[in-house]
Amino acid sequence: MSEAPKQSKKPVDDGNFDKEVISKWPDLELAQTRFMLNHPEVDASVKEAKLAKLQEEIKENNMAPFYELVCADFKTAVDATQLAAMKAANAKRIAEITAEVEDAEKNLGESEVRQGLLRKFEYYCQIGDKENAQKAYTATYEKTVGMGYRIDLVFAMIRVGLFFLDHHLINKYITKAKELMEQGGDWERKNRLRSYEALYKMSVRDFAGAADLFLEAVPTFGSYELMTYENLILYTVITTTFALDRPDLRTKVIRCNEVQEQLTGGGLNGTLIPVREYLESYYECHYDRFFIQLAALESERFKFDRYLSPHFNYYSRGMRHRAYEQFLTPYKTVRIDMMAKDFGVSRAFIDRELHRLIATGQLQCRIDAVNGVIEVNHRDSKNHLYKAVIKDGDILLNRIQKLARVINA
Repeated sequence: MSEAPKQSKKPVDDGNFDKEVISKWPDLELAQTRFMLNHPEVDASVKEAKLAKLQEEIKENNMAPFYELVCADFKTAVDATQLAAMKAANAKRIAEITAEVEDAEKNLGESEVRQGLLRKFEYYCQIGDKENAQKAYTATYEKTVGMGYRIDLVFAMIRVGLFFLDHHLINKYITKAKELMEQGGDWERKNRLRSYEALYKMSVRDFAGAADLFLEAVPTFGSYELMTYENLILYTVITTTFALDRPDLRTKVIRCNEVQEQLTGGGLNGTLIPVREYLESYYECHYDRFFIQLAALESERFKFDRYLSPHFNYYSRGMRHRAYEQFLTPYKTVRIDMMAKDFGVSRAFIDRELHRLIATGQLQCRIDAVNGVIEVNHRDSKNHLYKAVIKDGDILLNRIQKLARVINA
């Protein structure tokens, strides 16, 4: 594949962007900062520093619509002078771009018109104006011919959805991106789509779907407008430990060179060291260390991540269940106090946890409180598979009968 030229006064509208000119707007770091400022457990001094940085970004980019949202979040009075100045700057810039588009329509070609409309769309993304960004997207998309350009536009709209965590908007444009990919998306953009879809699936608690996509994205990751590579490794470990069984976890994560390279290095400022210890303690069955690392990640990372925060309780319960199941699998009976010791918790805690999981059918065992033991009921896998086949067969036969009645009618 030949390398695209870096600069050209009149770019050819072939649908292929050079990597350096992929738009980073809207800036998802600003959305994370906004989330942190609204978090009740963030220290006041940290909030003060983050607020100062956010205000500086808002002023620098004249983000009037986003400024109003931030003021509404904090229920603070809007600085009327600052807002008026930013709105005036917004109106001036939009007028300039509109004039450029009108001039291009009269004197230049379709490519220049599209470039002008694209600048307007990106400017609305930059200032955090979701409503006008959607309108500008529609106008730009209609003028866009190249498949690559169209896909990049859709990616930008997915980022708008991620910026505001508008799941309807994200899902709509991920579906659109998949349709365009089937019509002729290149390899690089297909790989980027995996990262976008994985992040969305994780944000809506589909950890299994996210795990598969993150694993595919790791070797050839290029979506730095979404997240850092370290965050990709974090999300990959978090979702795969939840979704994969031990053999798959070993082959796809423990033995994955790209993942292990980052975990061994520890990441920038050691941010991946707890993630490595979390993965190792779970896989190596050091359950007392695993519980400590799970609690640490929950309190230090999950709660303060805008994608994971709504799900950290669900995730923690699910991982404790997986750990209990993994611990009990080799046994027919096991003493409760021994299990409590291995997990580094009290007997009362284990008793309470197991009662909940047994009552909901998530663990196949019973507690003998008199003798202080847990009796594990291992499923007969052949019998279970037989029942599943019979059930699925009945469903298939019913559907065939319904289809036959429709055809014969």
